[in-house]
Amino acid sequence: MGGKKEPMERVLQTLRECRGAVAVRVLAEEEKKALFELERRVEDNIVFGMCKSRNDGVREALQREFTVAIVIQSSIFQYPHHPHMSLRYDDQVLGESITDREKREELRNNASNFFLWDDFVVYMKKLPRGREAREKMRMIFHPREPLQLRGVPCVANSVFGTPSTEGDALIKRVMNLQGEDAQLGTCLLGFNLHR
Repeated sequence: MGGKKEPMERVLQTLRECRGAVAVRVLAEEEKKALFELERRVEDNIVFGMCKSRNDGVREALQREFTVAIVIQSSIFQYPHHPHMSLRYDDQVLGESITDREKREELRNNASNFFLWDDFVVYMKKLPRGREAREKMRMIFHPREPLQLRGVPCVANSVFGTPSTEGDALIKRVMNLQGEDAQLGTCLLGFNLHR
């Protein structure tokens, strides 16, 4: 880390001071690789009875220069509790989160749309036909900006990701917190440091 020790300490202190942060740790390269491989295997599972997934938030966090794992008290740590997702086939959007209430109601009035949740619509007419095409569909978990690192001057290209259940268990094991309170969750913050 060399000349990056002081900026890294500033980042870690900022994260430790976040309400709901239980444990904070920079992941070693081997840990990042193990977590990436685990998440990649999890992505082969079918989610929501529809298709495989791709967790771009976790992927991007693990590809940054530094990745910090945080064990959090889920009910009080400030983070997006509902993932930002889209259902895709190649570059085509087949489903997405709709935050605009009027747009949601308009889409709800169209019988060819199906709402998985209150704000996630699937455009049924766009769904590909045929087994091969359906196997290419992916539920994409998009990266988010970590609010906790906004305004930290030494941080660049920060990204927030929420791991799978299996990734969560691995992070807790690495941080010696397995078997702890069910209210504890995990997240990853990836970032680069200015030189």
